[in-house]
Amino acid sequence: MSRFSVIQPELLPQMQVLESISMNDIITTRLARFRELWALSDPPNAAQYDVGALEFDPIVINQECGGYFEGMLRDRVNQACRAITLVYGVGSDLEAIASRYPGGVPKLVGESDPAYRRRIWLSPNALSPHGEAESYQFWALTADSTLRDASAVTAEGTGKVYITIMANNVETLTWNRLYDVTTGALLSSSATLSGNATPTLQQIIDVRKYILAEGRKGLTDEIIVYGPKITHCNYKARVWLFPNMPTDFVMSGIETAVAALLAKQNWLGYDHSRMAFDAALAQSGVHHAVIDEPFKDVNVDDRGLVKVDMVKLMVAGTAE
Repeated sequence: MSRFSVIQPELLPQMQVLESISMNDIITTRLARFRELWALSDPPNAAQYDVGALEFDPIVINQECGGYFEGMLRDRVNQACRAITLVYGVGSDLEAIASRYPGGVPKLVGESDPAYRRRIWLSPNALSPHGEAESYQFWALTADSTLRDASAVTAEGTGKVYITIMANNVETLTWNRLYDVTTGALLSSSATLSGNATPTLQQIIDVRKYILAEGRKGLTDEIIVYGPKITHCNYKARVWLFPNMPTDFVMSGIETAVAALLAKQNWLGYDHSRMAFDAALAQSGVHHAVIDEPFKDVNVDDRGLVKVDMVKLMVAGTAE
């Protein structure tokens, strides 16, 4: 991966302000405090609370009810803490967060929360007087809310800024399974990916016009806008399973993992490595796998995009 400027919440450490909530701990603590208060109240005839082991102890039921609402309250506090952060905020919370950034960063019509979150993150770069790459990314994504990604590079000493824009190519995988007509055994699973990352000519014109406006373009910069340089490849692998593993179940796990991997890598400048594909194949029930394609890592620069045209997963057999 030569560039990657998208927030990935799954890579961030757990927020310290968030509390780990355990209903068992809450109820145990409430019951312990109840017993302390019972003993301190000097009950008549020194009666002891000794019915805690009963299935229908009304005190336990009462504390379980109270613990339920306490857990909801604590979770509400956790969610409130997350809602005021750029990484986890959604909807109108994001708009409130954006109001603290330069220019307010209003949400564009039809803009998704992930796209809006990224623009907010990039927005301070637009204050730079030197034409930073991130500022041009911000202006390109602001010019057209339907774009998925944008990058900006320059040729040193030329003043030329090459801005690449990527259409929002939501790739859909439709898996087709091939079974043995005699035994009914699953032989392979394959999918052809749809989606077009190339922007239209009108999108390119509109983005360039928007960036050329006074106050956005560096005075000495020459702006060139175009679509990504697409490198095509296929994903093919042979998979061996552990004995007695349900083939359909195992392959479903691989299909889900491969689809998630392709969605994660669907950005400009994102390299496709064989190691990442191998990790997606390493699901529960898989003994080992051999990757036939791609033959080597597929690397692209900031202006490039790897387009996977087809995925084919062969069930090669059971490991001895």
